[in-house]
Amino acid sequence: MRHFEHFPAGSTYELGATRLTSEDIIDYARAWDPMPFHLDPGAARRSPFGGLVASGWHTGAVVMGQFVRTLLAGSACQGSYGMDEVRFLAPVRPGDELRGRATVEEASPHPRRPGTGTVRFVVEAVNQEDMTVYRMRTRLLFACAQPAGTEHEAVSVRR
Repeated sequence: MRHFEHFPAGSTYELGATRLTSEDIIDYARAWDPMPFHLDPGAARRSPFGGLVASGWHTGAVVMGQFVRTLLAGSACQGSYGMDEVRFLAPVRPGDELRGRATVEEASPHPRRPGTGTVRFVVEAVNQEDMTVYRMRTRLLFACAQPAGTEHEAVSVRR
């Protein structure tokens, strides 16, 4: 099980890859983001995108799934403080393969909760051309592996 101590600043984790199909894009859009350029290939061709594109929220959901399955599920994560930044940097099209990556930007013991620490991640996705298409910054709370009350050296890096 991964605890706070397993996420030193500067560490990078590959999160896997997911290829999106037209059907994936349309199904997600139908349920959650029914804009014409996500739903209808004809309307999408007439849009500024010039073709069908995934919702940014769909892209985020795919990458979040990678992040949870690879790093958080089964870890000592105790929740999130939310997202500090979410950016949809380039369109994601049918056939694109999203490869997620999480980098620890900062890790430090929690100032008021003994036995816990906070970890700030930059989570990004690149497509098959290594173009960054998505980025978010998020801060998570993790239990420490060491007993509560044990002093930890702050491991803090901010970029």
